[in-house]
Amino acid sequence: PAEVLNPLSDLSIDESRPFPVPLPERIEETALVEAAEASPAGRDPLARIKLLIPAHIFVPEQGALRVTFDDIDLLRVLNMEPVPVNCTEYFPEWLSSLHGQQIRLRGWMYPPAKSEGISRFLFVRDSGLCCFGARPRIYDKVAVRLKPGVTTKHIVGRPFDVIGTLMIEPIEEDENELFLLYHIEDAVIAE
Repeated sequence: PAEVLNPLSDLSIDESRPFPVPLPERIEETALVEAAEASPAGRDPLARIKLLIPAHIFVPEQGALRVTFDDIDLLRVLNMEPVPVNCTEYFPEWLSSLHGQQIRLRGWMYPPAKSEGISRFLFVRDSGLCCFGARPRIYDKVAVRLKPGVTTKHIVGRPFDVIGTLMIEPIEEDENELFLLYHIEDAVIAE
């Protein structure tokens, strides 16, 4: 019969070979947790925030600045995940300066509650798992309010541009989590 080894004993030497072979030391899970908590990034997610894109220039396109979801992606711009409620305090000037600007953003309409007469909708980065299969991250969604008196139908299965005034105004879902950050007001759909 094969020899049964006790997994908690004899961890330091493997004697089943012709000569003893040292094995790596087992690190207890509590030691790993303590080490992670001892590092600044482990204790505080804000410690991981750092500016990754210090400057950015937006190109005007038909009277509005062309902005992409990558431009407002806080993980790409600031290594920010999770996104704290006070996230705007960390924004670089080029991102903060978009507040109140006329922008043009390409994205997808998140399925609304109705199919016609839509004056407000959620605009998302893509139609993939990021936004349709799971809850979109705070920087992967933008609330859109069309110009007064303008409505649209549910636009299914294709991306389109929205042109309007970008507002960067955090709305909290609860005390420590954001529901929305970006809003486009007085918008029109460019098909």
